[in-house]
Amino acid sequence: MSEARTFRGLQPVAPSQPLACRLRRKEVMGRQGPVPNMGEVELENLSAAPVEIAYWMTALQYLHLIVTSPDGRIVSEGHFGDRFAPTKEPLLLRLEPGEKFTVNVHLFATVPQTPVPPGSYTIRAVYEYKSIRAMSESVQVTI
Repeated sequence: MSEARTFRGLQPVAPSQPLACRLRRKEVMGRQGPVPNMGEVELENLSAAPVEIAYWMTALQYLHLIVTSPDGRIVSEGHFGDRFAPTKEPLLLRLEPGEKFTVNVHLFATVPQTPVPPGSYTIRAVYEYKSIRAMSESVQVTI
């Protein structure tokens, strides 16, 4: 059913990984005021060499937002980037050593049920590209 449900475990990133993934809550102002349940994903190159990520839709096509419900079930489905149209040619995200890439995300973007039922949810960002697998700490959101 869901790629997130068959996801290969939720183990922390190994220290040898070249990429760190961080997720934090963020206040975002829209045209009509604050946008609820927003966050920021940050990717940082921890290695001494450049990290290159080829993508066809968005650099976030390899991002999973794993949302766990108050009763412990994973309620997210698919990749965050599944909503974007592919480009004609591949693009490249290149991060030099120590360089960071940050972007705003809706924390419940991969949850198909709207509105999201009330409760306290745990959200974790996981970025997987080829042999790279970076996982953020969990973020708690109460609706």
